[in-house]
Amino acid sequence: MQENINHPETILWLRNLSKTYRSREGEVEALSNLCLKIAQGEIIGILGPNGAGKTTAVKLIMGFIKASRGEIFFKEKELQPAQARPLFGYLPESFRPNPNLSVGEYIRMQNNLAGPATTGTRRVESATQITTLLHQVGMAPFAGRRISRLSKGMGQRVGLAQALAGSPELMILDEPTSGLDPIGKSEVIDLLLTLKKEGKTILFCSHILAEVERLCDRIGIIVGGRLRFLGKVDDFLALHQAHDLDQAFKKEVKCAIS
Repeated sequence: MQENINHPETILWLRNLSKTYRSREGEVEALSNLCLKIAQGEIIGILGPNGAGKTTAVKLIMGFIKASRGEIFFKEKELQPAQARPLFGYLPESFRPNPNLSVGEYIRMQNNLAGPATTGTRRVESATQITTLLHQVGMAPFAGRRISRLSKGMGQRVGLAQALAGSPELMILDEPTSGLDPIGKSEVIDLLLTLKKEGKTILFCSHILAEVERLCDRIGIIVGGRLRFLGKVDDFLALHQAHDLDQAFKKEVKCAIS
């Protein structure tokens, strides 16, 4: 029976998504037949060890690289490589905004890129949107501060603000707490929990298990480019008869590579 992409809750559907690279050693399959549906308003976490294929999946979804096989559907429409993703908010693993801009200047630029040109009364709307974005991520008091003078945690908040510019229908966050100290991680997690309460749809890639367990409605486990599990955390723990996600994850990885 053919799958139905017109399910009212499905916002993103990855069907048999695959990516193979050529190297001196031959072909390397970074991602193999990834099938995944994301429902409107859910947070789904993609887990995997380093090099598992998480970032490859994100780059394919964002259209930065071309799939070797498979399709990507967003709200019933197939997406093409290099096609603009105006309804997606994106925070890359290595977020490096222009350090010479102030927080407000950078978010203003990103907001203008995400929406219509700001002329006439639209300038007032844009200013309001920038203030709202900065308040949303707790950075309004630092609008005039240069990005070069921000802590890493504050910088990640700026990254989340730019990902929220234009009120995207889907947010793609690749390792949003990467490199942060415990306080910075806690700040970002609290912000993501707030976005979850507001009903944002988020694809969240991480290798930090505690974050995924706190944030996500469902998890996907990728090992060696293949989706090994998709479902709720409790079901994953029951599958491996484990007491916590860390223990279950280690068992899954060991099983995959044995």
